[in-house]
Amino acid sequence: MTKRYQVKLNLARNCLRYVIKAYSIREIYIPYYICPTVISAIRKENCHIKFYHIGKDFFPKLENIPLEAFILYPNYFGICAKHVNTLSARYPNLIIDNAHNFYMPDCGLASFNSLRKFFNVKDGAYLYTSKLCEENFHPDDYFYKTFDGLTYEDMKENEIRLNNQDIKLISHTTERYFNCINLEQEKLKRLEKFKIFHERYKKINELNIKLTSADVPFVYPLLSKNDNIVEELEKEGHIILRYWNTLPDNFEEYRFYRNLIPIPLNSNIYILKNTLHQ
Repeated sequence: MTKRYQVKLNLARNCLRYVIKAYSIREIYIPYYICPTVISAIRKENCHIKFYHIGKDFFPKLENIPLEAFILYPNYFGICAKHVNTLSARYPNLIIDNAHNFYMPDCGLASFNSLRKFFNVKDGAYLYTSKLCEENFHPDDYFYKTFDGLTYEDMKENEIRLNNQDIKLISHTTERYFNCINLEQEKLKRLEKFKIFHERYKKINELNIKLTSADVPFVYPLLSKNDNIVEELEKEGHIILRYWNTLPDNFEEYRFYRNLIPIPLNSNIYILKNTLHQ
């Protein structure tokens, strides 16, 4: 069995850069529907990008992609464990972006998650890989206070700081704080919140969500049939974080940008029930 290493870095996007360096990847397939910071990270490593589409259930359309190709697949919203397992069994060079599921078991050529998307920290990501970089990296020892709750303004401020961060090791501050977190308790809280939202909105959600034991969601993804629901919620003062940059409206994935509402699971934000049922 091939030995696996855990590498603790500052950002999930930099885990991908690390993998590209370690495996000397010169070309990689990624979905059109993806965070733009991932595209930027790949280009920083002078790696050529080819794009693929995904269907309505987030399963990729890879029919014309060589089996030996390097492929990045994001575990969308932390609800795609079954897709991850299916793909990793077929594609030997599959890289799993588990930024939306910290708890997802390691699989594929390499996989990585994100501490800061799930917990009250400003940096941190764990990479699992069979190959290490020859370069040495240093900790991100930027001094910061711990968040007192992840407010929207906190998130914006921290994202600006992280935009140009190079590959670094996880900060000592985050490691100390993270060691005090009850991971099982946080997992159960997140699953319970997801269950509450799903019971409330499953009848109007176009996504057929069925969690497996490996799924620990980042948000509750609500895909509404109401084309104007995002605008309606924004007018009422709700903060809607669209995922991600808009795509051509003739793409199947466009409806995710237009209609998908990612409801947070780590806050007390609730969307008005009467609005969602219009």
